[in-house]
Amino acid sequence: MTESLGFIGLGVMGQPMAGHLAQHCPLIVYNRTRTRCQPLLDQGAQAADSPRAVAESCRVIFLMLKNDEAVCSVTDGDSGLFSGLKAGTVIVDHSTISPALTRTLAARAAEHGAVWLDAPVTGGDIGARNGTLTIMIGGPKASVDAITPYLNHMAARIVHVGAVGQGQTLKLVSNMVSGITLMAAAEGIAMGLALGLDLDDLETVMQNGTAQSFELGKVLDRYKARNYSPGFSVENRYKDLRLAVELAHPRLAAVVLAHLSRECNRPELARSVAGGALASRRWKGYLAVAPQDDPTEVLAPEPLRLRAGPSQLSFL
Repeated sequence: MTESLGFIGLGVMGQPMAGHLAQHCPLIVYNRTRTRCQPLLDQGAQAADSPRAVAESCRVIFLMLKNDEAVCSVTDGDSGLFSGLKAGTVIVDHSTISPALTRTLAARAAEHGAVWLDAPVTGGDIGARNGTLTIMIGGPKASVDAITPYLNHMAARIVHVGAVGQGQTLKLVSNMVSGITLMAAAEGIAMGLALGLDLDDLETVMQNGTAQSFELGKVLDRYKARNYSPGFSVENRYKDLRLAVELAHPRLAAVVLAHLSRECNRPELARSVAGGALASRRWKGYLAVAPQDDPTEVLAPEPLRLRAGPSQLSFL
């Protein structure tokens, strides 16, 4: 029987990624909230009681966690990953965390004779569900080659970008650009609609001209579908932009747009703007307001401002 793989972190991204692996390989999963394991158990996976139990049973372990703190909570302590780590194990971290922490964790893994690969992804929850993610991966080529057949179940594109930590570096650059682009796209569409332009005309011209971008396409698709369901959380967007700014600071005089985008996505600002209504904190910095007396009318999203009066809020 093929040796079991481990997967820790079954959130919006991790659960479908693990699901693709479960279709091809025996899988042992762990998640702090146990109920998140159930869809994988229904596919035949086994649930572990701790990260240590995963490490004791698996020689290839995938992580998909929220931030630096979440990764350390899984690796450290008596029930943590490192306490049960065996020589020859390969840990593949799909989380987006700081390159400095990644290198520290790789050094600690090496003390156990294990290898830590940083392999953040891009493509969002849609790419995770469809198995079409792009993975940028840092670490020894031999280890990358060894786990690539597993990655192929989750991704359409795998790019080995150099030494450990470089995967996280490229992910932060990519997320910085996409975060800035998203804000520009949302402001531009809001401006055009407020000035009386037709949404179809905006799409035709902008998506076939120099304004074209993936993020613009996402904003346009949401407008057309009147879909303002929550997307990527403001906390994660802020985290990524903060890490990008910190990474750039010692090397560049300024990353001005990244600074501005980071501040616009500051979680406490989002909560203030939403008037306390944003209990889930899932806001990207732009919101739509549909008057309750006409739920079919969706007003153009406005940056950092609420319309007065009774309304229904939803967030890009």
